[in-house]
Amino acid sequence: MGNKKQLTAVIALIKNKEGKILLQQRNDPAIATAHGKWEFPGGKIDFGESPEEALIRECQEEIGCDVLIKKILPKIQSKVWARAGGNQIHVIVMCYEAQIVSGNPRPMDQEVSDVNWFTKQEIKKLDTLVGIEDFIDLLK
Repeated sequence: MGNKKQLTAVIALIKNKEGKILLQQRNDPAIATAHGKWEFPGGKIDFGESPEEALIRECQEEIGCDVLIKKILPKIQSKVWARAGGNQIHVIVMCYEAQIVSGNPRPMDQEVSDVNWFTKQEIKKLDTLVGIEDFIDLLK
């Protein structure tokens, strides 16, 4: 039996002036069900960090941008992922609406293979991570 681990993650739903939504493509072969899927920038909250501090750091690390957090979206997701070697990880996810204040989004981390802007209709045709559309549906 593998190890079980739990973590809390934060993700950023970022729209541009045209109303398109920023997604990044995940490069994570250790989690076969997530590898290659489109998701929002973000990641785990490190010990001692607030969710907002973690989100700002993750956006800098993954897409090379400084973001301004506007608000938290009223939904928290919970998902258990099977990892290579029989390990499992339980992830609690909070999503914030944010905007880019500086930088041009581009892959800056080994876990990000691509970054692009999409309309809501285009996102429906993409292979996205579970729950991404649930957060998008919360946008006004």
